[in-house]
Amino acid sequence: MITTLDTFRNRISSKNLLIYALTIAGLIASIMLARSVDEPSALPLWISEPFQFAEWINGAEDWLKENFRWFTRMIASGIEEVLYMVEDFLILSPWLFVLMLLVLPALAFGGLGLALFTFAGGLFWGGVGMWEPTMQTLALMGMAVILSIVFGVLLGVLSSQNDRFESILKPILDTMQTMPAFVYLLPAVFFFGIGGPPAIMATMIYALPPVIRLTSLGIRQISHETIEAGESFGASRLQMLFKIKIPLSLPSIMMGINQTIMMALGLVVLATFIGAEGLGSEVWKAIYKLRVGWSLEGGLCIVFMAIIFDRLSLAIGHGAKNAHSGSGIRFYLFPQSWDIKPWAVGIEYIIGFIWNAIGGFMNMISLFIASAIDQTIGRLHRSFAAAVSRFIRHHLFFVGSLLVLTAIIVVDNWGPGIGEFPEAWAFSFREPVDQAVKWLTVNPAFIAFTKGTRAVVYLYMLHPLDVFLTQLPWYITITVLGFISLISVGRNFAIVCVALLMFIGACDLWAEAMLTLSSVLVSVFVCLIIGLPTGILAAQSPRFDAFLRPIMDAMQTLPSFVYLIPVLMFFGGNVVSAVIATVVYALPPIIRLTTLGISQIPITYTEVSSSFGGNMLQTLIKVKIPMALPSIMLGINQSVMMALAMQVVTPLIGGGGLGREVFNALNTSNTGAGLASGIGIVLLAIILDRLSQAWTQTQRDALGV
Repeated sequence: MITTLDTFRNRISSKNLLIYALTIAGLIASIMLARSVDEPSALPLWISEPFQFAEWINGAEDWLKENFRWFTRMIASGIEEVLYMVEDFLILSPWLFVLMLLVLPALAFGGLGLALFTFAGGLFWGGVGMWEPTMQTLALMGMAVILSIVFGVLLGVLSSQNDRFESILKPILDTMQTMPAFVYLLPAVFFFGIGGPPAIMATMIYALPPVIRLTSLGIRQISHETIEAGESFGASRLQMLFKIKIPLSLPSIMMGINQTIMMALGLVVLATFIGAEGLGSEVWKAIYKLRVGWSLEGGLCIVFMAIIFDRLSLAIGHGAKNAHSGSGIRFYLFPQSWDIKPWAVGIEYIIGFIWNAIGGFMNMISLFIASAIDQTIGRLHRSFAAAVSRFIRHHLFFVGSLLVLTAIIVVDNWGPGIGEFPEAWAFSFREPVDQAVKWLTVNPAFIAFTKGTRAVVYLYMLHPLDVFLTQLPWYITITVLGFISLISVGRNFAIVCVALLMFIGACDLWAEAMLTLSSVLVSVFVCLIIGLPTGILAAQSPRFDAFLRPIMDAMQTLPSFVYLIPVLMFFGGNVVSAVIATVVYALPPIIRLTTLGISQIPITYTEVSSSFGGNMLQTLIKVKIPMALPSIMLGINQSVMMALAMQVVTPLIGGGGLGREVFNALNTSNTGAGLASGIGIVLLAIILDRLSQAWTQTQRDALGV
């Protein structure tokens, strides 16, 4: 261990000190040069004027409008009719019936725990008065996911069977996954109008890449021995595909569907900006009226939906739990490892008794149905009656689910009725939250804290970096980033980096790109200041880690623009508020991966340090943090990506840069300008991602891991 750390230190110290001196001198000269310029830097007109990317896109869009818009509007009309049918079904059906459509599959595939969580989520949707918006979001997401699965699996299968098609598709998927979500709304509005249809089409395109990639990957990973065995039995190419390859790759395909569902839910919420109804509309109304409690209720509804569909799709991918078919003291609710706790055993015994009683009751019903079938049609169709009887006996859970759903319909139509969610079960915490926020906004100590934070971030971080990056001549910035790319990644990426930066400048977006880069760098720096000690503390204290973990889960699940309201209330609408909202959104990866990196260090390393007289602080600084640097760098990489994704949302509270250009383009329906700005964010993401990955790999190589 000591040898590894010594090697790591020697490799760093062996670098020529002249390089550090030149770097510092160059930085000082760059600062002086930037301060001597009064206007933001921009590429010369002879470069930017001929390159009219936005106009080319708008011209192509006009041509498509004249020739194909009738076709897209026809598709939109058909989608709208189906969407309204699904919405009406979900909204007008008894609330318990709709909830059971989610709870019963959760019980079948995820077990009792997931079923209870799903039921609790449904009660929360109705309890806070957002049942109808939830059903609207569910309808939008459901249609988008179904379309994504159909086209995604098809394209994934084609990609797996044709290397050339995959090589063409891969850069398209890379661009689709890095393009800001808002950018998809621009062409969707142009071609499909306002409301649900453009939201569904934009969501489908945005959510396609995961299912395409993982379908292709799953099929390609099937072993050659399996393929050779199928061919040896004379299977044709289609038989190999549908009877061997696709069935064996189902776990990978289901993982792609899981990721598609999560991405679809994220964009469906943002689709409120083009007229789509649902939970996103509730959160946006709360932002508009500065109601933190209202937005928190809507955000938690989205969180419940995200967790339910995430866990359910993963459970389906891993196969049914079959908890209902167990016997003896089997744990249905708690982890099986809790069988050493008497109270858990007692609860599970009661649950098992109830479950076995239900199973016995279902067996009696199956015998009754089988006997009735045998008496009525068995004499004429004995084989049919036997088949029905076998089906009922072997699919008790499915039959029981049908009976439950049928009973709900009968009670609703011919009994006392179920109808809408009971008003007596309603609850709300928006008023206490709003009161707490109002109290904080007038609390002198909190006001002093927010003012101090705003002043420090703006005066000592954001503003100086904004001035430096925007006023530094563009050719110096490109040269420096190109040189860093050359020594960090290699010659090919250095050429690509220069070309990407030239594209941004040629689109006349250089100043906006530098403002975005400044905001991202400051946000990630603040994330590092907060996240590194927090992650270290979580790694040192299991109790603090257990306390922090659900908070991190909620922060990563909440929609990004839910964070805007409290930040706007506390810090006002300005560029500093945009940075603070970005910090809150991008903080979890650094905390999680710092904790992971430190906690995974073998205990023998710390024991060696202690044996040489190192105290806890010395061991942390000289052993643990250096050994965890690869994991910490990966956390920084993820935070950079999340900070860039947040840039499109922060203009709602005063953010600038490329995100504001995308948002302005959406308001003016300027697809060309929005696409150029969105591509600018994508290109910055590519550059920062590759550089941070290269630095991470450098740390791994230095440590020999």
